[in-house]
Amino acid sequence: MFIELVDALRCPNPHEESWLVVSATTLEARHILEGVLGCPICHAEYPVHDGIADFRREADAALESSAASVLSALAPADHLAAMMNLADPLGFAVLTGRWSVRADELLELADGPPLLLVDPPPEVRMRPGLSGIRSGLSLPLAAGAARGVAVDTTAPARIASAANVTRVGGRLVAPASAPLPDGVRELARDAAIWVAEREARPSALVTLHVRRG
Repeated sequence: MFIELVDALRCPNPHEESWLVVSATTLEARHILEGVLGCPICHAEYPVHDGIADFRREADAALESSAASVLSALAPADHLAAMMNLADPLGFAVLTGRWSVRADELLELADGPPLLLVDPPPEVRMRPGLSGIRSGLSLPLAAGAARGVAVDTTAPARIASAANVTRVGGRLVAPASAPLPDGVRELARDAAIWVAEREARPSALVTLHVRRG
């Protein structure tokens, strides 16, 4: 877990949003290999092992089957980079599930951003540039924190959460059969996937006062 990504993580429990605090026991090249992330509000603790932070809760176990990957084939890494607009190293991008197998290839492309892998397969190992988390359908990230998210499931809760954590103007990639969530604009689609862009969130209503006299 790249230490600078900790600022973007959030406790998945339902309460006021807050940054997490970290206690690292093993660090390597600014990556936390072993340690604990803690919530200062509800005092929940999330262990970090082999560079992967585990945010799963007991309630998430029953939902795991609904988040199964539906992708029969993955786009090549250079195509994925283009769809997610990963042409510079700013910010970080998120790959969920099976998309994580493209992580090493994406890192080899010039000037790409760090990657956060959600529920990566066992064969994908963390290394500099790669951070990992395990979570329920809701991604434990701040709203608008990621520059782009690639999702491999059609679960509406995961798709909606991915849209929420994508910044305005960022890209969302999902299976063609997945619902298009609110707040995104479809850019392209083929038989396998669609690509969308996060739109600006509506501003709060402003009360207007009429001044007389």
